[in-house]
This record gives sequence, structure tokens and C-alpha cells, in this order.
Amino acid sequence: MNRGVPPFLLPDADVVNAHPWQLHQDIGTVPLPAFLADWDYNTDLHLSRDIHVDAVRARWEAALPREAPLLLVVEWTAAAAQTSDRACRISVPDSAKVTVTADIRGALLGGALILTTRLVLGEDTPAAVPFLARHAGDVLYEDTVRIELQGTAGRLPTYVVNFAEAGFDPDGRWHVELPTSLSEPAMAAVRLYLNSADTEVVNAAKKAAAPTPVQQRILTWMEADLTSRLVEAALRPEWRETLHDYTDDVDSIGASLAALLAALFPHESPATLATMRDGDPGRFHSHLQGAMRRMRAHRDDDAVPPTV
Repeated sequence: MNRGVPPFLLPDADVVNAHPWQLHQDIGTVPLPAFLADWDYNTDLHLSRDIHVDAVRARWEAALPREAPLLLVVEWTAAAAQTSDRACRISVPDSAKVTVTADIRGALLGGALILTTRLVLGEDTPAAVPFLARHAGDVLYEDTVRIELQGTAGRLPTYVVNFAEAGFDPDGRWHVELPTSLSEPAMAAVRLYLNSADTEVVNAAKKAAAPTPVQQRILTWMEADLTSRLVEAALRPEWRETLHDYTDDVDSIGASLAALLAALFPHESPATLATMRDGDPGRFHSHLQGAMRRMRAHRDDDAVPPTV
């Protein structure tokens, strides 16, 4: 654990023995992997881990009163939506193993899931000397686990909504919302809405990890539309000149758009592409079609997920 210079005395990290997170599935319980290749937004996650805290030693090393209550708190963060919530809060006994849990709706996730486990002070405690933990919630120990959600539907926030009620064309199949600034976080900047009335599209997204041939064609069409929209956004006059400024900000949509253009058109600059699009739109779009087919074929050969 590396928290820099703490504001108060901390116990050694080994007072907490935290076992790896476990993923509970219909077929049984397995260790939670770093990458969930088959995840989609319709997949809820049921997680747990066993933790043993040497509470007596933790209090002694932190110079806390013997009766000071300790808690284990688990929080989850959805990287795509930049939202967090508490999953679990459990009192720590002096000598016993406890099990913490996290049950998270798939519809709230996307991009990556970050699980943070903390040992905290349970209530305010008088401190006779400075630099000792004294407030409820003061963190004595913390660890963080990040899980990438790699399913096709998991690469960006995806929502199933009633298009008529949402103000979209009721006969539309999907709707893409693009960012307004290149500095926005990549996984929160682009949002995909699926028409709840279009069961064919919704089912294709649900089965993205193992689609039927028909569902794969729908997903390919959706991906091509999304890629085309992103390329058009990247070539906006106010954006194409500054894309290179975001290459070091790897989590930004600017960096993702620069990487997408480089993958599709490795030998052409944004200015060259914009000139082609403005001067001969038909030629540009057929060029984009070819670039997407080549990138998809290369991706399939390497068996890696697409950039976007």
C-alpha cells in the first residue's frame, strides 16, 4: 500500500490478510480475473472476498484505544460513468475472518470496475496527542483492484431506453452521443443508446460475447456506424489541429481519437483526411470503409479487441 505521507499513524499493511476477490456464477465460484472477456451490460456481478484483520495489533500500531471500533468498507467505481457506490460495510471482530461482498448491476458498469477495500475507524475517538486517527472514516488500510470489462458492449456506456420517451426517433435502432471536449474521459465521453422496442438490436448487444451470424452482422453495422461518427468528430476543424496535444493523456477521448485515426489511416494526417472528405466525400467514405475492413481483419487475425 502506497498512500504517500499519511496524516496520522498507520498500522503495518500486513495486519490485513485479504484473499483475492471471487466471482460467483451459475456454474460455481471462480477467482475474479483481471479481464472479463464475456461481460456485457446485462451481466450483473456478484463478488466476495475473505479478509482477516488482526484488529488488536492494528489498534496498537495505530495507537488507538483498545475499544476503538474498526470497519471494513468496500466501494466500487464504474470507470466509464465515473460513478461510485458503497457495496459493503462490516464491523471487524478482534479475531475472526469476515467475508465482504459486492453485488453490482451490470447496467451501471462499463469500461472497467474498480473495487476499493478499506479498513477504517468506525467512530470518532478522542486523541490525546496529534497525528493519530481520531475521526470516523479515517483510513488505516486500503487496497484497490481494477477489472477490465472487455465485452463488445462493455467498451462504452450502453443504455437500453424507450426512444419515444427519450426524444429520439421512435423507429431508430441506436443513438450515439459524442463528447463536447477532447479532454473528457474516453470511457465516459461516448454513450450508446439502444431502442428498447428493437429487440433484435438489444438481443445482439446482450449476446455480444457469442453472437449468432445475424447478431454479428448487426454488431458489425453498429460498430461501423460508431467508428464513422468518431472519425467525423476527430476531423472537426477545431479538433483535428489539437489531437496531438492529448496523446499523453491516455484516458482522454482526444487520445482515443488520435489512436483510432492512426490505426485506420497510419500514413495520412488528419489534415489530409479532412481535405479528402471536404473535396470528395464519396471517395473519403469508401476509403473509410476499406480502412475499417482492414482494421477488422487485422484485429481478427490477432484476436484482440478493437480500439473503440
